[in-house]
Amino acid sequence: MFDPQNPSHLFGIPNGVDFPRSLVNGLIKRMDGRPPHEMAQVEIIVNTRRMARRMRDLFDAGPALLLPRIRMLNEIEDLLPDLDVPKSNSALKRRLELVQLVANLLEREQSFAARASLYGLADSLATLMDEMQGEGVSAEAIANLDVTDQSGHWERAKTFINIAQSYIDLSQDTPDTEARQRIIVQNLVERWEHTPPKHPIILAGSTGSRGTTLMLMQAIARLPNGAVILPGFDFDMPTDVWTSLS
Repeated sequence: MFDPQNPSHLFGIPNGVDFPRSLVNGLIKRMDGRPPHEMAQVEIIVNTRRMARRMRDLFDAGPALLLPRIRMLNEIEDLLPDLDVPKSNSALKRRLELVQLVANLLEREQSFAARASLYGLADSLATLMDEMQGEGVSAEAIANLDVTDQSGHWERAKTFINIAQSYIDLSQDTPDTEARQRIIVQNLVERWEHTPPKHPIILAGSTGSRGTTLMLMQAIARLPNGAVILPGFDFDMPTDVWTSLS
């Protein structure tokens, strides 16, 4: 389906173009002349349910053909049916546990923040944990950053960060959604390095703004039958501008 001479299969659709329609039309054109069952073997991974619905509607509009499998980014564990990953922790359970941890901190260090900020701090802590796990960054790596801080704000921030790391360390058996997704992607990457899938896998519409998604995009782009399709790609941008961004 893709050029075997090109080790990386990275494509783009420019701004102003109907992304789902262009993707569907391009796939139908590329599969033209191939056995009908090969279209049904294609896996398409998208990042929003809206795009998944739109693509299904476009395929349903014809012509008549076997349809590819369209799945969301958070449904990729089906690509590794034998992988045993614990179910993710309940968001409500996590929030209540974080509220208790922050409450304990405020009792120990009353100057840290006002008691009225308890729930806001717990939500901020949850967001921080999602970022840390999604990017694969530990509290130790953050603490080692060279931050000149004469006011003590950074030391207080590190206390907050350490709470996040402690919670993550104690939640290995029930990982959060971000941690669970990263575990799945890491296992996929490792599996594909030794046994790449024989059927086409296309990841479309993501830009790799999150570390875990970027890891998956890089792995799929290296597959013999993989492709990554970027949205809103600027084909007219000069080479020197692209170079300055890298």
